[in-house]
Amino acid sequence: MAERTRGTSTSNFGVSKRENHDATAFYSRFSAPSISPDETIAPAGDVDRIVVGDARSMADIPSRSVALVVTSPPYFAGKAYEEALGDGGVPATYLEFLQMLRDVFAECLRVLEPGGRIAVNVANLGRRPYRSLAADVTSILQDDLRMLLRGEIVWVKQRGASGSCAWGSFQRPGNPVLRDVSERVIVASKGRFDRALDARRRARAGLPSVSSITRDEFMEATLDVWELPAESASRVGHPAPFPVALPERLIHMNTYVGDVVLDPFMGSGTVAVAARRTGRHFLGYDTDPGYVAAALARVEREGVPEPGVEVPAGGDRTGDPVRSGWSTKELAKSFLAEAGFVDIVESLSIAPSVPLAFRACDRHGRTWWFEVAGGRTGSRPGLQRIDVMWRAIGKGAVVRAAAPDDGYAVLTWGLPVAGHRPRP
Repeated sequence: MAERTRGTSTSNFGVSKRENHDATAFYSRFSAPSISPDETIAPAGDVDRIVVGDARSMADIPSRSVALVVTSPPYFAGKAYEEALGDGGVPATYLEFLQMLRDVFAECLRVLEPGGRIAVNVANLGRRPYRSLAADVTSILQDDLRMLLRGEIVWVKQRGASGSCAWGSFQRPGNPVLRDVSERVIVASKGRFDRALDARRRARAGLPSVSSITRDEFMEATLDVWELPAESASRVGHPAPFPVALPERLIHMNTYVGDVVLDPFMGSGTVAVAARRTGRHFLGYDTDPGYVAAALARVEREGVPEPGVEVPAGGDRTGDPVRSGWSTKELAKSFLAEAGFVDIVESLSIAPSVPLAFRACDRHGRTWWFEVAGGRTGSRPGLQRIDVMWRAIGKGAVVRAAAPDDGYAVLTWGLPVAGHRPRP
């Protein structure tokens, strides 16, 4: 009888590389979370609409009917929609602002299905003193509403020397000030860590059950640092927009095609656009009729569904790479075979420490080396990352030097955008 493989467990030096190791000893130091056995999922009713109204009361949305809440609440930071503090029910103090968030999130908790998630994008406030809105939102979700925290994502909006210009004491230790180039996304779930009902049971019940996230996107999305360029406020007509790529990634990661996504602070309609593009339904609230009208117009203008979000009736695995879960490298190999290349060999090195994805021969017998550059992700796919681009160029130079008669080609999901320099 073969010896049973020993499992891993948490040590004094942290966790191992395996995420499924036994962490019982570590978690025993904390109070056990209360896990709900509830698996009730209700129909959402009338969807794909944005309501002019206060999200502290969303009575027209049934309880347990929403799969995901994605929102970026007003930051209480002097934005245009906060200039009339105290008027029309807008919070006049920071404590009133936090109470408003608590009331809205309590309604979100009600409408979420068991295991449904909420993702709240926040920017931290001030410098003298610094105020962690992320910490306050975490406290509301975890301590007040007893939701289960799933993690905190650092959204890096830009790199380098740019950023907020409040330097403090420039090049002196008297009063240096940290500049803001990132925001936070707090993620929590309702009552349980997993979604109520697995995909098979959901399919049998006629509920959304098909995932749409690619393997490359999943690998990048499960990191806790996301690099996504910020959205232009002037382009979307709202003082504090976030990029469509942010809710798109959260939607792909946390929902099935056909699920319902809610934004209680809809603003410019970014979440609705992301939902429409990814084949989900949307619901939203905003107190400003002008923003609601603009958001609905934006959804019609920009909410074109992505290729691959429709689920065909047939079972053609190669025809729907998103649904099949193929990696970029698997898709590249399939493409080479369809293009007529033969004798395809994977993962060879043409020189020490210079691995390439494939070597193959074309129909004329010429040898080609192929590099698969970057992944299929929503954030700077393929050669839109400067490190990926230079690595591909460098490998091409090595091929030219080591095998001058051989061909070299780069297979990629994304090319650099004209007029934009690739970023790391």
